[in-house]
Amino acid sequence: MKTGAVIAAAGVPGGFSSYDTMENVDAADMIRRMIFSFRRAGVADIVVVTGYKAEETERKLKKLGVVFLRSPSYETEQLIDYAVRGFSYLRHSCRRIFFCPAENPLFTEETIRLMLEQKAPVVIPSYEGKKGHPVLADSDLTDRIAAYRGDRGLKGAIDASGVQVVVLPVGDGGVIASARREKEFELIAEKQFPQDIHPRVKVQLVKNEAFFGPGMMVLLKQIEVLGNIREACEKTGMSYSKGWTLIRTAEKEMGCTIVERSPGGKHGGTARVTASGRRLMDKYEKLCREAEAYTEKRYRELFRRET
Repeated sequence: MKTGAVIAAAGVPGGFSSYDTMENVDAADMIRRMIFSFRRAGVADIVVVTGYKAEETERKLKKLGVVFLRSPSYETEQLIDYAVRGFSYLRHSCRRIFFCPAENPLFTEETIRLMLEQKAPVVIPSYEGKKGHPVLADSDLTDRIAAYRGDRGLKGAIDASGVQVVVLPVGDGGVIASARREKEFELIAEKQFPQDIHPRVKVQLVKNEAFFGPGMMVLLKQIEVLGNIREACEKTGMSYSKGWTLIRTAEKEMGCTIVERSPGGKHGGTARVTASGRRLMDKYEKLCREAEAYTEKRYRELFRRET
């Protein structure tokens, strides 16, 4: 199974509002940075939990192929609540899940790769003896985290679970850098943790017209999880009409049924991805991985002297 990630950007206490006092930092840019770091390390299924400024966040990030889970009670919820919401959504499609508040965006993809090499149920990165984010946990721990009733949040839930925890020392100070704690976070982000330049590849399948790309891929993934086209569109920040257009165009160009649907009810009935649709998704994901790996390799060959 895959590895997923949950980014808590719902607001108080873990996200968007931390950036409001900063003149030179856009919260969506920081979340975008996190998404790209996860993606380059091979983490494809990413959930962003929104609440405070939810519409603004979702609008700015909607083309990145992530799933949005909105928290209507973000003013009273804690980080552990966001973790449970995201883990519950990903648990059936991902064996392991990263969790990170949006206020901790400066970790590197190399840290993600090092964490993925560890086989323990929980992996926590540390820098100079201080534990940081993101945290990596087995999705099987979702129920135990949700059942925790203590006052120590996610850390307390992990400790109470009794599972093995690996604290992994890394040379990445970004794991402990926090927008909420650092007084000069803008300067820290710019000077100490500058972003590297990377190529970004967008793969589309085209016949008479483009009919399959990142948007269609994430829509089908959500249909698999939710069994409902309308809900899948809502979770991906896509209009219902656009979702239907994508499906119909892909089926027309492929000449086969990709999504089987049973109409009825106020939510539009049920839906499932067909075997043909599943094969298309698998091949598309493999093509994207290979295209990205080749492009990254070729980029380094061509640009290594300039970067």
